[in-house]
Amino acid sequence: MGCPFNSIIRAAAALLIAIALLGCVSLRIEKVQQGADVLPPTVEFLQKKTLLAEILSGYGAPTDIVDMNGEFALHYRRALYRGMKVSVGVPLKSALLPNPSMEATGNLSRYDTAVFIFTADGVLKDMKYEKGTSRSLWEDYWK
Repeated sequence: MGCPFNSIIRAAAALLIAIALLGCVSLRIEKVQQGADVLPPTVEFLQKKTLLAEILSGYGAPTDIVDMNGEFALHYRRALYRGMKVSVGVPLKSALLPNPSMEATGNLSRYDTAVFIFTADGVLKDMKYEKGTSRSLWEDYWK
């Protein structure tokens, strides 16, 4: 008949070996928002002569102001980033290989953007709006 103490020692040794081989598992979840919420503009903005003061009173300070040879644009942007990273470190392999870590990542970036283009007199000339796109409107606006 075997000693029960020996089976406990064997189980502890097996657990230590498994920890040494498998390493640690980590999960990192990120959610980052830059900028305030961007509301969709109303259709009446283009139907009447909307002034700069009306846009500023409704939307507040813009993210960017761009000079466009006599005209100017107000750019409002909210960027939402969500990311997740799972990594498994294998400490025993770190002595043998330079980068033994196994990682899986998933990223999601979404943009809500409104661009208002004004004449030199401060009257709205054009506007663009996109919600939840995977690219920023401002980089694509001129292409």
